[in-house]
Amino acid sequence: MENWPEIALNHINDALFITDRSHRVIWMNRNAEELFGITLAGVRSKPLAEVTGIQQISSLLDDHFERKACCEPLFEKAEATVKHSGRRYYFKISVSQVITPAGFDGALVQLTDITRFHEMEKFKDDYISVISHEFRTPLTSIVLGVEMLREGLLGELNSLGREIFEAIGDDCNRLTKLVDNLLELSRIESGTIYIQAEPVEVADLVHEAVRPLQIQADKKGIALVTDIPATLPPVAADFNKAVWVLTNLIGNALRYTDAGGTITVQVKGGRRRLYFSVRDTGCGIPEAYRDRIFQKFIQVRDPEKKRGGAGLGLAIAREIVTAHGGEIWVESEVGKGSTFTFSFPIFRREGMLG
Repeated sequence: MENWPEIALNHINDALFITDRSHRVIWMNRNAEELFGITLAGVRSKPLAEVTGIQQISSLLDDHFERKACCEPLFEKAEATVKHSGRRYYFKISVSQVITPAGFDGALVQLTDITRFHEMEKFKDDYISVISHEFRTPLTSIVLGVEMLREGLLGELNSLGREIFEAIGDDCNRLTKLVDNLLELSRIESGTIYIQAEPVEVADLVHEAVRPLQIQADKKGIALVTDIPATLPPVAADFNKAVWVLTNLIGNALRYTDAGGTITVQVKGGRRRLYFSVRDTGCGIPEAYRDRIFQKFIQVRDPEKKRGGAGLGLAIAREIVTAHGGEIWVESEVGKGSTFTFSFPIFRREGMLG
């Protein structure tokens, strides 16, 4: 009888590998052999990161096996040169759990070639960057003009005039923030953002992120609490950018949590990473949005809430976390709340990003 599952896997266009818990190659499909110019007999029992030349696979597999309670696939993007062909590829890496009735417990690693899409995305990002720069100069002039008129430098305004200019000023501020976020995202995705990783104490990071939002939480009648063990080691992170990520997640939780609710900022330790979570008791995220929530310009629409930003905050947060060598994901249930979690590597003397 033919092995139909293996035949099917050999006809998938992606490169597929199965590894054991030590990251050693157990099986691979035909496309993986052709792409990397290898044979199963030649690489069996070798570490997958060594076989492919993609070092991110090692940390991604560590994260996968460390998250015992979570069976959801992990995803990451990687750039690599394939020695066999000398070609430069961009891959989307997916790691899923593999358990057999015989007791084998390993991982399925799927490498999807996204080189063409990466190039198209880069062209789009370069275009957005140029347009954003072109917006900045006239927008600055409009903001200055509005401020002059609103302050009465060109004559007094009546109540209706002040109301109109308040609305114009708010829209100008919203556009300025949009331009700033677009430029920041463009810098991150083009690789020009600089991550200055250094040992950061967890308590300092959390305190800096929570402090400016505590007053806002108190005014809304929301309990903002922290749960940080005293024995956690420092993480390897860019302090200001790490604070930005945590502040953005807490700010989002405040926006979608009603009075009487609770937002909990929690940090847990792992073998190689620390996991930061922001858990709220808010409205939750509909299932249709969960897979897209970290994409650009995606907003969860709630008619009872005021309009938020442009849907760039979580996209920027994901890029910052990824630049640190971490990951970010969300778990949510409508009507019960959401938990956003991201990881940063533990600071190690012999090498910052482990």
